[in-house]
Amino acid sequence: MRLATLLRSGPAAWTALVLVPVLAWFSSRNTASTIAYWPSISSQTTIVVGFISAACGAGAAWESARLKQGGITALAPARGTRSLALLHLGPVAVLGLVAMTAPFVVILTSVSSPSGLPNPAILAVSYSVVLAHIALGWFVGARMPRLLGTATMLIFGYLWGFWPAAIGALPWLRHLNGQGVTECCGLDQEPSVRSLAATLTFSLAIVTAVVLTSALRNRRRRRLISLAAFAAATAVALTLAVPLEFQGTQARDTTLRTCAGQTPQICLWPEQNTRRTDITHWAEETTARLATVGVTPARRVEFGTPRPDKADVASNIATSPLPNEVPACALRQGAAYPGGEATIALYAWLALTGGVPKSDLAQRWPIEAITLAEHIRTLPAQAQHAWYERNMRSVHDCAVLPDLDPASYTRAATQ
Repeated sequence: MRLATLLRSGPAAWTALVLVPVLAWFSSRNTASTIAYWPSISSQTTIVVGFISAACGAGAAWESARLKQGGITALAPARGTRSLALLHLGPVAVLGLVAMTAPFVVILTSVSSPSGLPNPAILAVSYSVVLAHIALGWFVGARMPRLLGTATMLIFGYLWGFWPAAIGALPWLRHLNGQGVTECCGLDQEPSVRSLAATLTFSLAIVTAVVLTSALRNRRRRRLISLAAFAAATAVALTLAVPLEFQGTQARDTTLRTCAGQTPQICLWPEQNTRRTDITHWAEETTARLATVGVTPARRVEFGTPRPDKADVASNIATSPLPNEVPACALRQGAAYPGGEATIALYAWLALTGGVPKSDLAQRWPIEAITLAEHIRTLPAQAQHAWYERNMRSVHDCAVLPDLDPASYTRAATQ
């Protein structure tokens, strides 16, 4: 069959006219958490795999039902079922590849273009999900009327592509449908190998079962072997997925990170090394500002964006003395944590003291905390340090109430 005839009579070309624009629109509305880091960009594109797999599965079911209804295998028995499947499912598989490029184009227009290449493991695993739906669509389409099989795969593909991510009771399901790494990754993270392996194994389970069903001629043996292969591969996938629960990331290899300097020691990932000179200079400026009020930054500092600007550097270094987690006393059942109020005020004061512009801080921090921080900054340096030390105690100890009132330190400074 000529390629033009195959495309004109099949669903792939017509589906692409609708699917690709929809994917581009959807992706443009889901780029807020993407950073210019290839694993992050690649992971964000997995959110549309549900649309792609549903469309490709429906297309495969349509082709399978059409061939069965037309009796093509009986008219050309020498060609065989598998050769006909490859011929008619080829355009659907290409549709899946083309559709997967649309999110990349959209997301790359919203972030600074990173160096390197898309994450090949994420792409391969995502495409395995698409192939699994194509195989399943071929199986279902041959056993249902044309429209019913297509509608079944369209609904099933959509629900399976997005429903598991919304289930809190069974969080590991997202590692089977290709959504396990969607929320990956920060610069210090990479996609979980277990999550990707679970998705790939489950997809191969479906493809293998369908291929065996088509290849084996003995009906009883065909069912037994297909189910056994599917059950074995699924068991492996579950073994990989269940312990992960919600976790779709793993720590990045720290040997890729280079650290230099002292108090703070500036640690940069390869994506940040081009700005090392600027970052070091801005870090020295922030450290000097903190020193005027007796504050020492954390021993080691790193940055979460691939291209941190001056405000990012100032914010990270200035607020580094604050702990990343609440103390153990605050995690006890029914425990109160008065240090939370102090943390908010201290963050604002540290950020402003370190040189973060008020306009930048106001975009993400309560105005009341910023106003209080500005008031504290009008006090003498000794009084500011006393305010800092006093309230840091409440951050680390649930039994210590904060004292944020500037008047308490004004009186102490004048005595």
